[in-house]
Amino acid sequence: MRFRLFGILTFCGFLVFALTMTFVPVLPTWFNFAGRAGLLLIFGVLWLGARDRQRLIGFRPVLFAYFTAVLGLSLGFFFGDPILGRFGLTTQTPAGIAVAKLSQASLIVIGVLAMAKLCGENLASLYLRAGRLMLGLGVGLLGAAACLALALQQPAVSALGTARLLSLTPWVLLFVASNGFMEELLFRGLFLGRYESLVGKWPAILSTALAFTLAHMRVSYAPDMVVFLVVLFGLSIASERVNESETGSFRI
Repeated sequence: MRFRLFGILTFCGFLVFALTMTFVPVLPTWFNFAGRAGLLLIFGVLWLGARDRQRLIGFRPVLFAYFTAVLGLSLGFFFGDPILGRFGLTTQTPAGIAVAKLSQASLIVIGVLAMAKLCGENLASLYLRAGRLMLGLGVGLLGAAACLALALQQPAVSALGTARLLSLTPWVLLFVASNGFMEELLFRGLFLGRYESLVGKWPAILSTALAFTLAHMRVSYAPDMVVFLVVLFGLSIASERVNESETGSFRI
């Protein structure tokens, strides 16, 4: 039963992020609205309906997480670029790409935090609390070094030269910081603790790590996709292991 539940949670997590992550618009333009609205309707009805069903009430926190993730990601997808246009920027420049990621990530984070606030969640339930600073920094630096090594292997990156790379550093850091916080809040903050209450610590870590890794299968910046996914999966498990500990209560 737990193995079956692990499979369902992993599939649903992958479905949500593969179809609605802002950098992977896999749905046709005309279907984006309908697909996202459909996911919101399905998870919203299940979440609200589970409140009155004893057999399903234990799944409400996870259903809330699915609904909130789709809502936040949709806010970023549909309204991130219009915000970019107000500054006269486009995604054809490094500055435009970085600001676009910042605007998208900000909308996603605002959506998640607003839903948590409306539903009486505390920030600890999203892992927004004091933690093990040195361990977190160590894992973060390790992940940054691995990503940097992978990036420098790309001919297009190495051909830029040292001076050009240094000039791009502020925009790269803005992009990475915005994207990193947003992804941690989505994958770890929303899902890790809620999955753990259903399947246990390590199955929850593996499930969220798999969903996170598989959602990146369509990226185009990795020189070797297999190596990229293996490294990403390992770093995802390490990050979740650092975050894993007692969370706040889930009231929704």
